[in-house]
Amino acid sequence: MPEKTEAQAPALERHRQMLSFYLERELYGFEIKYILQVIEPPPFAFVPRAPFFLRGAVNYRGKVIAVIDLGQFMTGKEKPLGPERRVIIIDSPDFNLGFLVDRVERIETIPVYGDMVQQPPESNPYILGVVNLGGRLFNIIDLEKLLKEIENYFS
Repeated sequence: MPEKTEAQAPALERHRQMLSFYLERELYGFEIKYILQVIEPPPFAFVPRAPFFLRGAVNYRGKVIAVIDLGQFMTGKEKPLGPERRVIIIDSPDFNLGFLVDRVERIETIPVYGDMVQQPPESNPYILGVVNLGGRLFNIIDLEKLLKEIENYFS
């Protein structure tokens, strides 16, 4: 977590808008500033010599988007496509990337600092913190760290 305290954080930075989604039975989220679109999974094109977590590539608005199965990347377990699975297309000038997730929920307002934010589990290095949202544990994903790790697989 950042070193700032809640009192030091500007009012606009005390909360962030995040898209919530499920992987298995756990709730996760990315900041919406990183998200371009959420789509139903189209047919995936096979990518030779791809890492185990790359589900395939898709054509999205004239761009080839590599689709990472986020659950498989984080757990190593492959899961078949189902009716609720979605691809979250990342808005990045550096990457043409989408993340396959089990189910997209909604946009959540998440506190960034304070007592509600708990330390992340040591077992998952991509989690910035955990927030209790009315009995639901929400895992905040460090998307920049995740993207750097994925980039290492392709370098």
